[in-house]
Amino acid sequence: MRHCVAILAMTAALSAPALQAAPAMPVYSHQRAHLFAVCAGRLAALALHQSSTRHAAAPESRRLQEEFDMLLDAVLPDARDQGVPDGQAVRWRSQGWSEIAGFLADQTYSFDARIADLARNAAAERIEECRALLLPTT
Repeated sequence: MRHCVAILAMTAALSAPALQAAPAMPVYSHQRAHLFAVCAGRLAALALHQSSTRHAAAPESRRLQEEFDMLLDAVLPDARDQGVPDGQAVRWRSQGWSEIAGFLADQTYSFDARIADLARNAAAERIEECRALLLPTT
């Protein structure tokens, strides 16, 4: 339970208006671990793609990915106490990575402009869901 202190401190540091704009934070550690692992994977895939294309946002995406990794490390002991098996966080992270990598591949390589646009929008929505947890807008 002491590992949740870092999460609670982060949440308390945010202002009330900022919290209203952010998506709801899950209550249980196993739910938080799932969310943080998926977001870390999503941002890792995005950062790798951005690095490979020399996109200026790559360092920021990598920094956000590292923050989600840190949050995951903080809640994982409690999540394990709640029944999350060893290795599950890696599978969740891979799920997030694969999700964004698939969208990036579709937007980059699809011959159908509609599919590329749908993939671009879906990737942007998934990344924004994660960014809003750490960088809420008011």
